[in-house]
Amino acid sequence: MNPPTEKKEKISTRRTYILLSRSLFQILEEVPFEKISLIQLCDHSMVPRSTFYRYFEDKYDLLCYCLQTFFETADLNKDVVYLKDGKGRKFVTKFISTVDRNKESFRRIYQTNKSGIFMDILRDYLVQILNQKVQDMKTEGCRLQISQPVFTYLLADLYISMAKCYLELEENFQLNEFVDYMCLFAEREFFQ
Repeated sequence: MNPPTEKKEKISTRRTYILLSRSLFQILEEVPFEKISLIQLCDHSMVPRSTFYRYFEDKYDLLCYCLQTFFETADLNKDVVYLKDGKGRKFVTKFISTVDRNKESFRRIYQTNKSGIFMDILRDYLVQILNQKVQDMKTEGCRLQISQPVFTYLLADLYISMAKCYLELEENFQLNEFVDYMCLFAEREFFQ
């Protein structure tokens, strides 16, 4: 009898994570992060507050979970983190493809939150995630030639800047064209 209960529990847990994550991003399209209340989040997701607290400490913890999930599915291996996969082409393509698929939603989230604390929180969580990835790679024998805090801070800013650039520019670039521009920038090929 235990296996069906465990499977049901896993499905309900996964469902709760999905409901809360989607609700957070849907609300972020209209409300700055610092103004989102836990009551609003739980009402929107139809997840009771007691259930929310079973999984997360607060909305910051939920946001961190969402970012971790994104980067886990982004396949951040050492070649990608160290920008050795063709100057980061694989990750840039995957990252910008995700932004492109959800462009209007990300654009609304960015417009709603660009003046608040959201972008700083986003960078701080990205730095944490990247620091963990670098630590994991150190156990595999990879070594940075620059300070780890400098590397992770600048890389987090690069990811955020890429998304902002893609969302803000008036011209509508094709995905591959934008990725090419990002890779040329990484290669410092600014002029012909």
